[in-house]
Amino acid sequence: MACHPRLKAFNYLDSPLRDKSRSFPKAEGFSARGGSAFGGNPQGCSYFLDRHKAGAWMPPRLRGGVEKILKRLLVLLGLGVIFLGTALSPTASAQGGLEVTAADVANSFPEEVVFRLSAHSEATIQAVTLHYQILIDGVMAYGRPDFTPAERVQVDFHLKGNDLPRSYLAPGAHIDYVWEIEDAAGNKLSTELATFVYEDTRFSWKSDSDGDVSVYWYTGSGSAAESSLEVARDTLDEMSALLGATVDYPVKVWIYDSYEDMLPALPRRSEALERQVVVAGELVSSDTVLMQGEGAGDTLRHELTHIVTRVAGEGPYGGLPAWLDEGTAMYAQSAPGEGFTSALDQAVKRDRLLSVRSMTAPTGDASKVTLFYGQAWSLVSFLVDTYGPTKFAELFATFKEGSTVDKALLAVYGFDQGGLEDAWRASLDLTPRQTPAATRTVTPAATLTPAQPSPTSAGPQEGAGEDAFPWGTAVALGAAGFALVGVSLGGGLLLAGRLRRR
Repeated sequence: MACHPRLKAFNYLDSPLRDKSRSFPKAEGFSARGGSAFGGNPQGCSYFLDRHKAGAWMPPRLRGGVEKILKRLLVLLGLGVIFLGTALSPTASAQGGLEVTAADVANSFPEEVVFRLSAHSEATIQAVTLHYQILIDGVMAYGRPDFTPAERVQVDFHLKGNDLPRSYLAPGAHIDYVWEIEDAAGNKLSTELATFVYEDTRFSWKSDSDGDVSVYWYTGSGSAAESSLEVARDTLDEMSALLGATVDYPVKVWIYDSYEDMLPALPRRSEALERQVVVAGELVSSDTVLMQGEGAGDTLRHELTHIVTRVAGEGPYGGLPAWLDEGTAMYAQSAPGEGFTSALDQAVKRDRLLSVRSMTAPTGDASKVTLFYGQAWSLVSFLVDTYGPTKFAELFATFKEGSTVDKALLAVYGFDQGGLEDAWRASLDLTPRQTPAATRTVTPAATLTPAQPSPTSAGPQEGAGEDAFPWGTAVALGAAGFALVGVSLGGGLLLAGRLRRR
């Protein structure tokens, strides 16, 4: 699925910056996807090798890690190519008569952002390309607007703001971009790197900050916003300490007066879902939370904790198991909520609990959603309260280094998911789940390190990733590294040649 009719993943082999006299095989298997540019929460357009083509031979979890690392590699390669192109060409100034005469960006929130450029040359302008990256999640991408080649051209590039699954721009998103122009005489011109901030222009926003955390609001009292800022700061600090992680980028919280005001800014859903579900708050990108109303402290704590869990535990195998991610976010709240604890209590009384293995991904059964969250909270509370915060931080560190769920649990606690379920059920005075085919390993709680007063930053666990090294990634990284070296050497030789001729 394409993000834009003329949009492609940034690939040096397709880039007009490369030496066209050289012959390279065309890369295949690239497709566009909106998804945590995304990591599960969409922002912009991210690119990865199509699972049904390149890398289809890999196991799903390993393939996901390879795709994630390759996506990051594309960012580095794309930025490297654009840096060289910009360094070796005059910036927005005439080159052989090629010149940019005007450039601007129009914000049509929430529909789109329009990048505009006017240029002229003594020769016919044949190609105009916009290279851009949506921070902090998006990879480098490019688009080529349609226009009629001429000596004077005006072009528009439309980047959709809320067109899932192809693209999504969060309020406050920063978009870095560079225009590149080429004429029939072979002249090339790259503009300076610029940044556009995508704002919700419907309201006049006020803001307050504490360090790298900012809260934005347009109605209500400043004291309520200050309270939200305090909750945000405390949550990030407390959960970062618990998980042994550091969120080293700015975090933004946008507070809307009502759900109706917030709805256009949220990732677009089906009309049926929007009628059935009213969202109180949502983490829409790695650095942005949208909230409705004042005083929703636990909703804010929950969503901000997802930022910390990503930093602490997201590794080459992708995201965390849903029970751990959501359970940790529930644990950060001042209370899990009566509905969730009631659902859990009823399931315990009837011995109708969900299996831990079934909770690796969020449930698709609406009737089990409340129990899922209540049980996830109970599982995380059990791990922290029984074995201590230090081991809990080690669990996230093991995931980040690269490990399957069972191996991470075994490395830190001495049991797999089945063993976790049996130990947790025993704490609820329930017998082990009857699953004859399952093999469980349980280590008694008394043999593990007791709870510590404060967590420490954990390093990788020995043996946690015996099957976690992605050999395909190593090969891909090596090949891409050689490509970047080739680009750098070529750029250096070209620059040296220009200097010698002066």
